[in-house]
Amino acid sequence: MGKTRNLHGIPGNLALSYLSTLGYYDGGYMADWLNYIAHEKNIKEIEIHILNSKIEPIETDIRPLKAGLNKLRGILNKELSIHGFEKDFITKAVMKFEIPINNPRFKNTIYCYPFIEDKTGKIYMPKKRIKETAYEVDFNPIKKLRIKTGQIKDSWISSIKKMLN
Repeated sequence: MGKTRNLHGIPGNLALSYLSTLGYYDGGYMADWLNYIAHEKNIKEIEIHILNSKIEPIETDIRPLKAGLNKLRGILNKELSIHGFEKDFITKAVMKFEIPINNPRFKNTIYCYPFIEDKTGKIYMPKKRIKETAYEVDFNPIKKLRIKTGQIKDSWISSIKKMLN
């Protein structure tokens, strides 16, 4: 078995991987999706449980937020293996997000407090919170869907008109 002091960096790595620009899903980055759903549902805190793909509160449990969780489980397992631990040594891996929805000064800011817990109940977390900014100020996937659908409809109608002429 490895040294547990080597596990303190894992929660930060998981959060940074989740929030990176590689975490893109259907028109937005994870920070955009978190900011959008928090403002849409008027919810200030979102918890994402990595090991069981559970998101709390239930109103925020949407597919885009779950898209990268398999990758995070893979990162966690690889890190544990590198440091000489079994996969089941970590019993809990959580990213807690705080979104200041009522403060216009921090409209796109997201704070993440990730942690992991081992079999013995010991908790590992970074020394500082992780701060991320949503990339699109007014990200709205429904509006993007309408625009995309409208463009497809217009091109389809144009194609039919060309065939008839």
